[in-house]
Amino acid sequence: MAGLPAPIVLPVDSRVTRAAFVNLPFTLYRGDPYWVAPLRIMERARWDPRRNASLRTRRVWRFVARRGRQTVGRVAAVVDPEFLARWEPGTGFFGFFECVDDRAVAAALLTSAERALREAGMRRVLGPINLSTQDEVGLLVEGFESRPMLLSPYNPPYYGRLLTEAAYRPAGDYHAFRWTPDSRAAPAVERLERRLASAGSDAVRLRASDPRRWNDDVCALHTLYNESFTDVWGFVPLSWDEFSERAAEFRRFYHPALAVFAEAGGRAVGFGLALPDINEALHALHGRLLPFGWLRLWRGVPRIRTARLILLGVRPEFRGRGIAALIAARVARAARQLGIRAAELSLVLESNREMRHVIAAFGGMPVKTYRLYAKTL
Repeated sequence: MAGLPAPIVLPVDSRVTRAAFVNLPFTLYRGDPYWVAPLRIMERARWDPRRNASLRTRRVWRFVARRGRQTVGRVAAVVDPEFLARWEPGTGFFGFFECVDDRAVAAALLTSAERALREAGMRRVLGPINLSTQDEVGLLVEGFESRPMLLSPYNPPYYGRLLTEAAYRPAGDYHAFRWTPDSRAAPAVERLERRLASAGSDAVRLRASDPRRWNDDVCALHTLYNESFTDVWGFVPLSWDEFSERAAEFRRFYHPALAVFAEAGGRAVGFGLALPDINEALHALHGRLLPFGWLRLWRGVPRIRTARLILLGVRPEFRGRGIAALIAARVARAARQLGIRAAELSLVLESNREMRHVIAAFGGMPVKTYRLYAKTL
């Protein structure tokens, strides 16, 4: 902006800059009716390799931008060796991008991230991707008029303009779809369910997760997760340490009926996982558990009436048999029984026609679009 001093970009390498990086969104989004503040304690833990296994296999550089005493932006540059090996050699990520509406600040931040990636041998930058493609991915470009659900990106509308002004170009879209109990499955899904009910012992069987078999189910889910999405663009497998850490987090508020396994011949072949939208309870806490936030959270979780279907996968050799639709039908039935008023099915790559076909069969309506941007270095 004219008349303002140039921003100074600092590496995150001290207690002060680490705090500035974590705290910026709480200042930037103050007064935004839709933003949901993450728990500060969890945001700090996210940058501790002892508590976040994803940091142990990736190279990360973080930066904050300051103008005088005020923090006005942040960004991270990430190199994921597994993504390089599987998908796009020479492509690094930028993520955790937050910025005031100021072209100079955005340019300074992105230039710092690009320089770090270029020095690491990268030839292209892609993002926003918050550490890995298994985390928050994409910039919200459509659907600003509602609160984000858990683990979903959120940002002001002007971020897209800031990236475009910095010579970034669209590189792919993800979509979120809305489902309500009033949505009814297509007749083909009902026929599949009738066929399943009348089939013999060799048929696909569905079951909900069993809390008494937590460890066994998490192990099965880890294997299914890494095998079911191997051909989906951008997917990189999660190590057991990464997966078990994430499972431990959602164990606190998941509902067994919303975690469904499909089995055939005594083997798990597919799964679906919907999580109660914890953002519904977090919205009023403003990121703090103390002094009484933990009590409000504990009381709020049983009252959650929204959910997000975050995973629906089938092993490649079992696709084309309607298993994904059967799993979705079981999850939808459980959601109705639990009194879920609305659910979001996300994030779905625009190119993932098979999954979009399943969502359409259940009356899912597009409500949000998230966009990746890229730039040649």
